[in-house]
Amino acid sequence: MKLRFWIALVAQLVLFASLNLFDDWTLEWMPIYFVAGAILCGLAYLFAATEFAAINKNAVWIFWLATIALRLLALPQAPANEVWRFQADGVIQRAGFNPYQVAPNDSRVAGKIPELARVLRNDEPTAFAPGAEVLFRAIPATNNALLYKIIFGAADLIVIALLLWLLDKQTAVWLAWNPLIAYSFFGAAHFDSLILLAIVGLIFFLERFEQTASWKFALGAAVALGFAIALRPVCIVLLIPSLFALRRYFVALAAAIALPVLLDCAFRFPLAQNLFGDFGHVSRLNDLFWWLIEDTILPNWHQQYYRYDVVLLIVSALIGLLFKRNWRRGMLWSLGASLILAPVLNAWYVTWILPVATWRRAFAWHFLSVTIFAYYLFYNERLFALPWHAEPWLRGIIVLPVLFAMILMATQRQQALNAANSTPPSSPA
Repeated sequence: MKLRFWIALVAQLVLFASLNLFDDWTLEWMPIYFVAGAILCGLAYLFAATEFAAINKNAVWIFWLATIALRLLALPQAPANEVWRFQADGVIQRAGFNPYQVAPNDSRVAGKIPELARVLRNDEPTAFAPGAEVLFRAIPATNNALLYKIIFGAADLIVIALLLWLLDKQTAVWLAWNPLIAYSFFGAAHFDSLILLAIVGLIFFLERFEQTASWKFALGAAVALGFAIALRPVCIVLLIPSLFALRRYFVALAAAIALPVLLDCAFRFPLAQNLFGDFGHVSRLNDLFWWLIEDTILPNWHQQYYRYDVVLLIVSALIGLLFKRNWRRGMLWSLGASLILAPVLNAWYVTWILPVATWRRAFAWHFLSVTIFAYYLFYNERLFALPWHAEPWLRGIIVLPVLFAMILMATQRQQALNAANSTPPSSPA
């Protein structure tokens, strides 16, 4: 058993290191090689995380050694093109302008922005949420992404450390060794590790509140949720589960609303612009649910971004109410519904739910974190009849293995339950 574990772990590290060979997506076939390597790495990860449960001796150093190794291997990888937008928004703010009113190619700021040609939608004002804009202003602009990787990577490591306060190593390993996590923050330099930190902070404070019913933990939970909403407004779906967790202390959640609202007012940010806090409102991409309707009864020929986020909020609110007696499950299902009903599902969005899924041992989401790497095939537009439009075969790669894993795990759980119920009670001595 230990041999199988070491084979799987070494295979994961080697395959993850190989992604550095395939990160130049300006070359036609590189996205295909990258996705193939990432999914194979993910399969090795699933096996290694499963086998780690049997490791007792030296488990701590194995846990941290593999965790750090994955992240060091990710550092040399080319960052996501969003990084240059982060820098541009920061430069615009430090020059005294509002990033919601001034575009990066504006003549007043264009000469100060490094890598202007690589800035995402450089002819449009920003669409990131105000909390993210505060962050971008604080990070100095350079011609590389290393500082972003260090900052966002540090948040990732703090998330893992906090999870170890809540969980055992054999469970926390599902997040710590997840290749999507390591790639998204230490490789691509997405800022979403700070959202994970806010969500784990929320869970941490709510768990402490359950034990003490203290105002300080109630306020800590509210502030953590407020930061999450300020960074990604879609995190408001966690408000109702948090309300039921805090019970008569729910008034503390006023801080969770006040923080993003104050930032919105400071930046004159349109509150309802986009729940996901980026340029997803421009077009649709890689959703898990709405294509079933649009490819059948209500065609969406131009990939328009309808206000599906309203449906998302209503469904998540109903889920929160349904699980009012089990706020932990409500938190998982509300956030999960927001991803399933998202009009746009970028690969790094899946990282939001992984700490919650690890905490609740809902491992099917970790299967999705492996198959979602197929998203990066979009960077090879020749594979698609319409660029950046998901074909059925691509949806199958992402969704079908997850559905199979869910069915398999549900079957195993039912078999274990039946076996426990059929075991006759032992006779008294």
